[in-house]
Amino acid sequence: MSTTSNEPVVSSYAQAPTRTASAGGVTYAYRELGPKGGTPVVFFVHLAATLDNWDPRIVDPIAKGQSR
Repeated sequence: MSTTSNEPVVSSYAQAPTRTASAGGVTYAYRELGPKGGTPVVFFVHLAATLDNWDPRIVDPIAKGQSR
C-alpha cells in the first residue's frame, strides 16, 4: 500500500465510501479509513452482518489514531 495519496484522509465511518474487491469469484465489500501507512487494523463482521453494523463511536477514534 502506498504511503502517499491525493485522496483525502477519511476518518468518519459514516462518510467512508464502500469499496469492493473480488477474489475467487466472490466480491467483498470494505471501507478504508484513517491515514495510509503504519499497521492496518482489520475488523470483521459476523455472519449475516453488514458493514453498517459497526458503531462509528468505536471505529472513528481508531481511524483518527486515538485510544479510549
